[in-house]
Amino acid sequence: MFIALFAVAFAVNVVSATFVTIDRVEVNDQIVFDNVYGYSNPGLTISETVPVEVYFTANEDASKVKVKVSLEKGGLRDDVEESTERFAIFDGNSYVKKFSLKLPSSMDIEDLTKELDLVIKFTAEDKDSVEESFALDLQRDEFNLNVLSVDIPQVVTAGSTVAVDVVVENNGLDRLENVYARVSMPDLGIQNRIYLGDIDPLDESETDDNDKDLDRQDTTYRRVYLTLPRNTAPGVYSLVVEAYNVDTTTTANGKVVISEVDAGVYSPTTAKTIAPGQETTYSISLVNPSNSIAIYTVTPDESEGLVVSVDQSVVTVPAGGSATVTVRVKATSSVSEGTHLVTVRVVNSETSELVKQVTFTANVEKSTGLGGTTRTDTVFVLTVVLVIIFVVLLIILIVLLTRRPAETEEFGETSYY
Repeated sequence: MFIALFAVAFAVNVVSATFVTIDRVEVNDQIVFDNVYGYSNPGLTISETVPVEVYFTANEDASKVKVKVSLEKGGLRDDVEESTERFAIFDGNSYVKKFSLKLPSSMDIEDLTKELDLVIKFTAEDKDSVEESFALDLQRDEFNLNVLSVDIPQVVTAGSTVAVDVVVENNGLDRLENVYARVSMPDLGIQNRIYLGDIDPLDESETDDNDKDLDRQDTTYRRVYLTLPRNTAPGVYSLVVEAYNVDTTTTANGKVVISEVDAGVYSPTTAKTIAPGQETTYSISLVNPSNSIAIYTVTPDESEGLVVSVDQSVVTVPAGGSATVTVRVKATSSVSEGTHLVTVRVVNSETSELVKQVTFTANVEKSTGLGGTTRTDTVFVLTVVLVIIFVVLLIILIVLLTRRPAETEEFGETSYY
């Protein structure tokens, strides 16, 4: 009996040696521990954010006190913990500290239920730490869906078709039948829905050997397509993914970056020289980088003294393809010499927006047509005069040469006797 009394006295001394005593712990308004009623094990649901309240009494004065609550055991992917700021306590006073913990998601709960430890730790300056743990049972909802991932291209263009990859998981207790996924962009008023089928709460790898079913899967993957309007302005838009059936629904949000469409309007040659009455051609290349067809209207503006036309006024360019438009420019006989600008506008036929304005240069110079060398009127006149003078001199020379032999013969017949 003496030994038993000594042990009790020692235990009392050890307990009283701690600088705080935990009086009560509540999680989600349920009592986990109470000095009067003892322990209880409340059932909690995954992914909830629950309040945690810790009531305690100071056994002595202490400074720089800090209280930390955490969930441990079971190999959680992320730390679940929260701490107070440092504070002081005084002997005999009672205190309460309140926390908020985000319970683990289905990523940490492979089975239908999981046991965790709620660990409460007190530290203070020059004091031994005080730590207590309390058991918690974590379980899945009866009906619950989770959008595990949403994958989209980093940047898309207006008018293109976007592939959205969606992975949906059943993290509830029961099998979910006839599950659908709806992907939408509310700002653009577009959406698409796809059937996912039935999803089990556990897949084949998580079942007992006696209950193997190779067809059981707790996740499903689908690809959903959205076609963006061609008149969509560049910017960042909201993407909403909703997975649902008659029993439950869940929503995940994302962002889509839409860039300006580069129609790829190119022209290899922008300047040429022509003479009045002559015609020349330019070319415009249209490249469509999107994954859907594009229709463009090509319209030339009027230019004084020039007749401008295109071989195709409406051009359809396939997805990822290109097309070439020929621009013909003919100078009238009355066109003035100098530089003339030829403007051709490329417009998106569906949105009526100007894609690009292409400008060509036509240098008009009058020509003699000799050897392709251009001449001004003065040079032409001087050339004609020189040709006439040359012809006259040539005729005079020929006449002189034909008369000279006759004069020589007459001198030969003269007699001085």
